[in-house]
Amino acid sequence: MRRLGDKSLETVIRTDQRYGGHPFFQGPRGWPYWNFLEYPKPIQDPNLWPDMQSTYFLTRFALPSGATLTLRGPYPRARYFKLALYKAEHGTFVSIGEDLAGWDIAPDPGSTNPFVPGNYRLGEPRDYTVSILAEDPPDDPKFREANTMYGGRSGGDLQMVLRIYLSDQGSDGAGWGPWASAVHKYGLPEIELTYADGTRLSGAEAAAAIGKPYDASLTQPFTAAQWEALVLSKDNDPTHSPATAPARKDPNWVKYWNIRYSILGSFMTPEEQAKLPYKGPIDGGGDPDTQYLFVQLSRLFGPVFVTRGKMPSFPDTYSGAAETGLEIMPEAQTQYFSIVSCEAAPSGQIVDGLSDMQIPVDEEGNYTIVYSRKEDRPSNATTENGVAWIEWSPRGEGLDTPQNRTEFGMLMMRIMAPSSDWAESPAKIMKPGEGAAVMGAYYPRGQYMTKEDFEALGETPFRQSDTRTGDRSAAPPEDK
Repeated sequence: MRRLGDKSLETVIRTDQRYGGHPFFQGPRGWPYWNFLEYPKPIQDPNLWPDMQSTYFLTRFALPSGATLTLRGPYPRARYFKLALYKAEHGTFVSIGEDLAGWDIAPDPGSTNPFVPGNYRLGEPRDYTVSILAEDPPDDPKFREANTMYGGRSGGDLQMVLRIYLSDQGSDGAGWGPWASAVHKYGLPEIELTYADGTRLSGAEAAAAIGKPYDASLTQPFTAAQWEALVLSKDNDPTHSPATAPARKDPNWVKYWNIRYSILGSFMTPEEQAKLPYKGPIDGGGDPDTQYLFVQLSRLFGPVFVTRGKMPSFPDTYSGAAETGLEIMPEAQTQYFSIVSCEAAPSGQIVDGLSDMQIPVDEEGNYTIVYSRKEDRPSNATTENGVAWIEWSPRGEGLDTPQNRTEFGMLMMRIMAPSSDWAESPAKIMKPGEGAAVMGAYYPRGQYMTKEDFEALGETPFRQSDTRTGDRSAAPPEDK
């Protein structure tokens, strides 16, 4: 089922044709590219729980001592844009704390940054220049150079991820040109490598000198065998059973901290999980500016899971008056909000997803999201009734083994770049267990139900009285 903002087959093909042959960046990567392209590349396998509206480009490289890598490119026409550096550790990619979001990147002289609130989003020129130095970052942040990321002096491989979320209506999946046109003016950044002695290389020469192409898909943090061992472990919380672990009968949405605490720890008793370290940089290739909330579930506790909460205000950039994108970037509580339906960690796949503008809210700004298989979808779980529906994977864990549990389910929320002025922001959750207290009405609360139970609520479940979707940025909901 295609929703407003979802990428069409034509958009996916156009995006892949335009940017799939770059000498340095590999991709485009994301759910539609893997599922719509006839012959996707292994690196396009979105096996780390992606967002439905994301387009990722990845590169792996090693900078020589004293070298500088310069990127020159255009800001995309999109909701969110980000560059971030990672290093491989413990079988996953861990942020090194060097990243630049769109609004952090100062524009070139004469250009406009479309991601800064109050700026015109659709104008040209829209160019930027970013540098990556083979140096350690200054101890004092005030001495950091503008538009600069520091890759460190110690050497070793770096991974860079270029993220683009929800390109404007009429644009290709990366937001650099109209999808319907055979001609496009913009694209991935041009690269230039400057060695310590001043020697310069650009384009394919620079990519060949430092790049380390991917020849396979990214690896999962768990193999199927490791996951199955976790499910069956005698050290698990005794309230778990092998049929449902790590899901709980009374599920709570929790903040994601790291793989060890949040995934491994979810099999433990709360007391044992509390002994694990939770502070530190984001792993799993996650975005350092994104707050992730998730809940692991089992249909054995109920075939329908209903989540309710208050939607933060967001900049509804997709359409605008001319249906080619919003003209002025507004202030908002968060840059982007979404929810995706996931399989288990060894799969890393999603099967469905909703972005903020696709989720109806009532007059108080509250949403109701129903998660079920297609056959269990309540007849009143419709946008017309103020209810969003998201599909539960028919594959469950999604493992290609006889032990695959088809009753497993998982939901993940992204709350991207929340404003520091938002009092209930999940970024202000400083330790596990604080979610409900910090987020208040914005904290998602869920419950298991049956199809019949939900249908018995009638045409206005939970008294939803206003099913508006779209721009909630101009008049954000009042904090209650």
